[in-house]
Amino acid sequence: MINDPMDTFDEMDELFARLFSGMDRWFMAGPQQGNGYRDIIRSDEAGEGPEETVSVQPADFRPAADVQRIGDEVKVVADLPGITADSLRLGVRNGMLVIDAGDADYHYHTSAELPPVDAASMQYTLKNGVLDVTFKSVP
Repeated sequence: MINDPMDTFDEMDELFARLFSGMDRWFMAGPQQGNGYRDIIRSDEAGEGPEETVSVQPADFRPAADVQRIGDEVKVVADLPGITADSLRLGVRNGMLVIDAGDADYHYHTSAELPPVDAASMQYTLKNGVLDVTFKSVP
């Protein structure tokens, strides 16, 4: 039995309608998380003088923290550009990893819901602005 070739186009129309509907919802949800922006200011009118860089971070920037269970470990990864280990504060409260980091130029505050973990087993690394926190999971 041969289907009408127009059925394929009808299916494609429905697929695109769902895709665009989802994109509209995503865009209308408000500003997405990002790392701010960077302006370059030149000292002369011709734009050829030495440049001064101004980095601007949104006041309400909350970096997303990705939580993954890998074997018997739970790993949390978050981007914290410009942060050093000295300005990083981590804590576990009520099943949440609380990340607070900042100095005069950058400040980040976010949290991530954790599955059952041994809070005392927390280990972390911060390299090139990427925070990697590891816990032993509790069965």
